[in-house]
Amino acid sequence: MAATFAGSGAAALAALAVAHAAGAAGAGTFAQVRIIPAAAAAMLGAGITIANPYLVASGRHPARAIVETTLALGLLMGGLAAAGWVLAADVVRARLLGALSPGAVALVGLAIPLHLLRNYLNSIQQGLLTFRAANLVVCTDDLVSLVAILPVVWMPERTEALVVAAALVGPAASVALALALLARRGLPPRPRVHAAVAREAFRLGLKGHVGRMANMLTWRLDVLILSALASVEVVGCYAVASKAAELLRPLSASLSFVLRPVIAGLTPAEARARGVVLYRRTFVLNLAAVAVLAATGGPLIRLVFGPEFDAAVPAFQILLVGIAAHGADGVLSGYNVGIGRPELNTYTALAGLAVTIAGDLALIPPFGLVGAALASSAAYTAKAVTFTAIFLVTSKTTLAQLVGVGEYTADAA
Repeated sequence: MAATFAGSGAAALAALAVAHAAGAAGAGTFAQVRIIPAAAAAMLGAGITIANPYLVASGRHPARAIVETTLALGLLMGGLAAAGWVLAADVVRARLLGALSPGAVALVGLAIPLHLLRNYLNSIQQGLLTFRAANLVVCTDDLVSLVAILPVVWMPERTEALVVAAALVGPAASVALALALLARRGLPPRPRVHAAVAREAFRLGLKGHVGRMANMLTWRLDVLILSALASVEVVGCYAVASKAAELLRPLSASLSFVLRPVIAGLTPAEARARGVVLYRRTFVLNLAAVAVLAATGGPLIRLVFGPEFDAAVPAFQILLVGIAAHGADGVLSGYNVGIGRPELNTYTALAGLAVTIAGDLALIPPFGLVGAALASSAAYTAKAVTFTAIFLVTSKTTLAQLVGVGEYTADAA
């Protein structure tokens, strides 16, 4: 969680630097350049990052075979992604990245294979339970990107070049670090496909990959639709609102990150007990943090970003409602992958995506960024309700036990 906050803090400082140098339009372009390649990499990932922690932690295949297969698949999928981006560059520029030159748009596409490789390799660190190394890789992207973008403060005329450079050098540095850390553990990443590993990785991963894509779209579709329907200034304000509201996401995300391999090593009864206790504690902790952020976030946005971003405050407050409901989702997501049933996350993500699509299309055209916030908040709440309902049914846990009146206690976990 601390590592995620470090990365998020670096990303926030980078956005702040761009906003002060190039205004809301620059902040919007920077958000697009960071989000779109990462979203594309997630969509093309084929679930490998879901499968790897489970396969490594459960000992189903030798770690070396998983590393070699992962690198080979990453290079293959990354190459296909880069080629596809080049072919679609004109369309991408016309619909999404109109503020950039054609050459800059083409370069931004190189970030897709870098994000893909980083995610693939880092999922192996998860399975090895080397969370310090995994967190270091995650932080490196945002920290290096921050260093790359800072010159925009005194060279605002070079905004486009610096934005593109930051989009590339951050993920490139994180890939290099991931490769070095694996080699240090005696797992030199040499590309080689082991058929049995690849088959099981795709079989398991694809069960959760549809959900991963739906989940990603639930969090980011609002920005993409705003990019197509609204001005880049509106996108910049919404990017600030969403980033501020998502300050609490690291709590849930960090638990999911750790629980995937940890749950894989527990018995069903131990896994259920751990899930129940962590659900209670995480939900309460997140709710308290949301209350604090609701009281302080609006004034901080105005103070840090300036009056040009006043429109971000109402959207930020609306998004917090969904963030409050989202509280324990990370616990249940990690639990589902750890018991070898990532498809349960898919069902939940699809429920959230359905609400996102309907809400964005209905609310963004008339209400802009406030409509996007309303749709997203409703989607987060729908996801939370679905997650909880599925957990209650599949784990044979009653609602009374889940909220604290039942047989499972912290000692049992």
